[in-house]
Amino acid sequence: MTLNFYDRTFRGLPWPERVKHFRHEIKCADGPDRIAAVANALFSELKASHTGVYTADDLTYWALESFFSHSIDDYPVNFSGIWPVRRDHEWFARYVLQGSPAQHAGVLPGDELISINGRPYQPLGFRGGKTAAFVVSEDGRTRLTLYVKAKKQGMQRFFFVATRDSERIEQIQGHAVGYFHLWSGAGPLFLKALNGALANFERHHISALILDLRGGYGGAGPPYLEKLRHDPYFRHVYKVALIDHGTRSGKELVAAIIKHDHLATLVGSRTAGAFLGASTVRLFNNLYLVEVAIGHYVPPGIGEIEGVGVQPDVPVAPCIRFCRGRDPQMAAALRLIRRHLARVRSLHRSG
Repeated sequence: MTLNFYDRTFRGLPWPERVKHFRHEIKCADGPDRIAAVANALFSELKASHTGVYTADDLTYWALESFFSHSIDDYPVNFSGIWPVRRDHEWFARYVLQGSPAQHAGVLPGDELISINGRPYQPLGFRGGKTAAFVVSEDGRTRLTLYVKAKKQGMQRFFFVATRDSERIEQIQGHAVGYFHLWSGAGPLFLKALNGALANFERHHISALILDLRGGYGGAGPPYLEKLRHDPYFRHVYKVALIDHGTRSGKELVAAIIKHDHLATLVGSRTAGAFLGASTVRLFNNLYLVEVAIGHYVPPGIGEIEGVGVQPDVPVAPCIRFCRGRDPQMAAALRLIRRHLARVRSLHRSG
């Protein structure tokens, strides 16, 4: 599984010895989840991104299958639109995709995810085509039952729809402000959606732009910044880009270029530092999907991203648990925009 690992020294580890050690942790009766957990404990010693083992019980298995596929509709899976995170043995909604069944049902980022039809929450516990009684908590004390009907489609399709549907224009202090969430840059459809939104923002004469790079998957690169860099209109639009630990891979390069070239103000928290090139391989009749880092790239003029990440210009910690609709990073972006608009108004009056 590590034959194509990008570092032939295995980061200086005595790799055959480490493999032998962890092999003794696996018993013949162990199921796929246990075996994957042991393998991932071994791989974690490499301290390398894009390297892990996933089973079909893991959302990442389906996401990787989809994003490494040529079609956004391959590898359909029942999905509610919640990308969860586990904290202290409890599940929380880290992200809720725009336009997803979970968003329509009222699930908010930071909600504790408790049960689906009376069973403890599992990320793939929803059944497509059937409405589920989904119990969440906004504050850790009270519980709320929502009704969610998951969809079955490729994960790449889910992220594309969320990207496309994120486009909106809000009025702030009498000015139009555009918002767009780039959940992934895995293919031409995502770039087309971004450029289409920017064209629409220009038609509506926006005064400021929020480009949300948080969460989702990578795949983006310099072409995603062409319009912001070269379009005369957008060179004069005040721009903020949101980042966090969920900003990874190609989107980290986008964030790094934004910061290096001063294309926008980066607001949020450090990105994932997950910037190695990768490939996947299926094992044992697709029982396991193995992702292996096969390439290391340091962007000229940018510097190391892998293991380092991109630091924001304006650091703001995210809300992870019991947010009740709060988004401190978005709130900080809006404060910057209001201050900018107030300065512009003041200059116009004094002029």
